[in-house]
Amino acid sequence: MATFVRARLSSAARTLAGPYYTSPEVFVEERARIFSREWICVGREEQLAGPGSFFVAEIAGESLIVVRDSAGSIHAHFNVCRHRGTRLCELPSGKFTGAIVCPYHAWTYGLDGALMTARNMRDVPEFDEREYPLRGAAVARWAGFIFINLAESPEPFERALAPLISRFDRWNISNLRQAARIDYDLACNWKLVLQNYSECYHCPLVHPQLDRVSPWDSGRNDLGEGPVLGGYMTLRQGNTSLTLSGHTPRPILPGLDADDRDRVYYYEVFPSMLLSLH
Repeated sequence: MATFVRARLSSAARTLAGPYYTSPEVFVEERARIFSREWICVGREEQLAGPGSFFVAEIAGESLIVVRDSAGSIHAHFNVCRHRGTRLCELPSGKFTGAIVCPYHAWTYGLDGALMTARNMRDVPEFDEREYPLRGAAVARWAGFIFINLAESPEPFERALAPLISRFDRWNISNLRQAARIDYDLACNWKLVLQNYSECYHCPLVHPQLDRVSPWDSGRNDLGEGPVLGGYMTLRQGNTSLTLSGHTPRPILPGLDADDRDRVYYYEVFPSMLLSLH
């Protein structure tokens, strides 16, 4: 008969109890206390190529229109008309021709969210168009990424992500462009995705090709404060790129030092962003 001895783990090594991954009630609390209060990465600036370009993002059950105005500013408007709460935009992305028009009563909003015209409302007593802009959420931009915060008084972005703000300036990430997009439907709790990303203990069994290029035990954490956790792994000697062959014909990004070229950086930006740099 096999005998199993429970390992002695420090409190820092313990996982959460099962209900934190399965309970609908816990998830409701997480939406209210985490996803409705933290800075959430929703996309890249190049997705908004010019004035009127937009995409729709969903955060904590709320639909938001992320749009660039004629001055180049980016806004995040709740995707509901101020009149009857009609969904303004059903498309996942596209381009507005100068205005956002409600399909129900044709209330028309500027790209900045201001109510421009409300059909047949001019003679309604005490109605002031200036009092009915689209509801908006806070927007921040970093290295070409777009972040949204639903809180009424969000923590300043520069303070929330202070460990990362200038850490990778030499990479000029804002000059990079999205080359491809892959969507995955995962049958698991969102926290498991973050936990899986934050360790390579599983790599020799699940990702043997990766382990042949970058040793699973080469990981070193160098950030662990606030919402940012992570560090880097190194390439095996003789490899120059995190590819199946260990090499790539692509040129190395300018400005990177020897350590950068030998490392793959992995950072979890809680709760929605997994940032890998190489």
